[in-house]
Amino acid sequence: MAPLSEAINTTFKESLEDGTQVYECTADPEWAFGVVTYGGYALGLVVDAARTLQAPTSHPDIIHLSSQFLRATTPGPMEIRIAKVRAGKQFTNLAAEVHQKNSLNITVQLIFGNFESISKSPVGGVSLPASHVSLHPLVVHPSKAKLAPPHWAQKFSMHYIHAHDPYFEEKNKLLETEGRNADGLMLGTWIRLIEAEDVKMSPTYIPFVVDMVQIPWAILPEEHTKGRIFWNPSLTITIEFKCRLPLPPGHASHTLAIFSRKRHLKDGIWNDSTEIWSAPAELGDEPVETDEKWREKMVCVAVASQVAFMAPPDLNLRYAKEDKSRM
Repeated sequence: MAPLSEAINTTFKESLEDGTQVYECTADPEWAFGVVTYGGYALGLVVDAARTLQAPTSHPDIIHLSSQFLRATTPGPMEIRIAKVRAGKQFTNLAAEVHQKNSLNITVQLIFGNFESISKSPVGGVSLPASHVSLHPLVVHPSKAKLAPPHWAQKFSMHYIHAHDPYFEEKNKLLETEGRNADGLMLGTWIRLIEAEDVKMSPTYIPFVVDMVQIPWAILPEEHTKGRIFWNPSLTITIEFKCRLPLPPGHASHTLAIFSRKRHLKDGIWNDSTEIWSAPAELGDEPVETDEKWREKMVCVAVASQVAFMAPPDLNLRYAKEDKSRM
């Protein structure tokens, strides 16, 4: 029963003649949805390998990743191949591939840089003025949030807890009574990883948190969904990392906020625009005296977008039989 910090673990294997660096790992069977490895967890393995590659360079910080899921991965051995596309003064571009059972499953493009150097560069400080910076999107403090049950198909449910912000649930209900608006469906969620106290937040965990967004179908009223359930495999996930992790004191080590907008769902294909924010306290801890200005003091950790499609649940189960079905 490995927590995320232990389940994300890659090892250097070899360097190929063309300069490609090969890393090996095992996709933990607990970090799966049904019988398929969770997409955000798989991306975390790629980020771990890429960070190992970039650690001794002048560009150790991941800035951006863009991924395409060609085929679902399953628990077991995986190989991550990383090629350096370009190493410039400000950024390094990498191209990664996830291979499993002689199949190319995921392609990932990554950009690395150095947050400290960027802040000291000529564009350092070119930012929104304080009066224009967004407030933390969640309204209910994590110490006062009511925990929600995990999804029944998540085998890793013992490794996290989460709570939805009722503010957005009430706003979504207004769509039924007042009609559509420019916001569309929105959701705010606190998520806490169950980790040892000395474990700090890492960029390798962010793809998993991004992939924990609530699907649009699950927010719609029962009269529309009529009890129908689907598996929602990702087609693409794109993430921009906004700062170096872990964050300084004053931010929780294991809790983050997920704020997402779900504006489009047509013919089973949906997209999600997501922001990941820091938290002022750990979700699930004893209530604490809250700073009234906590929403002003938290920071945006990452912004992301995701495209996924709704598939019959039995498509997930076919991978247990090593079916060659494609998504």
